[in-house]
Amino acid sequence: MLRLVKVTKVYGDPRDPENAASAVTALDGVTLSLPAGSFTAVMGPSGSGKSTLLQCAAGLDRPDSGIVMVDGEELTGGTEAELTKFRRRHIGFVFQQYNLLDTLTVAQNTTLPLKLAGRRVDRRRAREILTQVGLGDRLDHRPDQLSGGQRQRVAIARALVAEPRVIFADEPTGALDTRSARDVLRLLQDAVRVHGRTVVMVTHDPVAASYADSVLFLADGRLAGELRAPSVDAVAERLAHLGDDRDDRDRSGAGAAYAGV
Repeated sequence: MLRLVKVTKVYGDPRDPENAASAVTALDGVTLSLPAGSFTAVMGPSGSGKSTLLQCAAGLDRPDSGIVMVDGEELTGGTEAELTKFRRRHIGFVFQQYNLLDTLTVAQNTTLPLKLAGRRVDRRRAREILTQVGLGDRLDHRPDQLSGGQRQRVAIARALVAEPRVIFADEPTGALDTRSARDVLRLLQDAVRVHGRTVVMVTHDPVAASYADSVLFLADGRLAGELRAPSVDAVAERLAHLGDDRDDRDRSGAGAAYAGV
């Protein structure tokens, strides 16, 4: 369902002598393949390339090299208009800050992707999905009348209503309390198990990652391992090792610089 082949993304221009030192390699030849109907968490230390991976995989940013394929179609070769059209039909998004429009009701926010894509709005289907996420009695409410957890449920309903093949979630529980976070994670599990979607979630939280089928770890823009059937303790331990490895590399680099190497 999602495939990346040797994907590289660099911020800044390493070929420019004046700015080469400030160039940052966010993704360094990442290759991965995720099956349909899977729930994958992506984790790693700060600056490891998690958000860049999500943005490139979702077609929100273009890699400098490599191939990105979603549902058998390549995202790296089309025009911006073609890419936008593809995203609206095949990809759903759930963001940490919800990205709801304050002037629209819950029902209107949920069906907005259909309107933007020029597709028929099935209001009964939208009501069904909103009921499934526990908001059947909030259809006419506006975002400022909802809790954070309820707003994130609207975002999940909005992602589901367009029936995308892949849902990308960027820190979806980062702004939520423990109970709301748990409810949102169960809804993402349902998106996979009940609706047959493929979910890719970037998170820093081992508890959130434990709801996924597997966890991919990034370090310095490269894949650094995978953990299947993750538990909270196993995820936390793997993250700690990644942090220790990065500290060792940083100390080694600092020592080399001090020695004039």
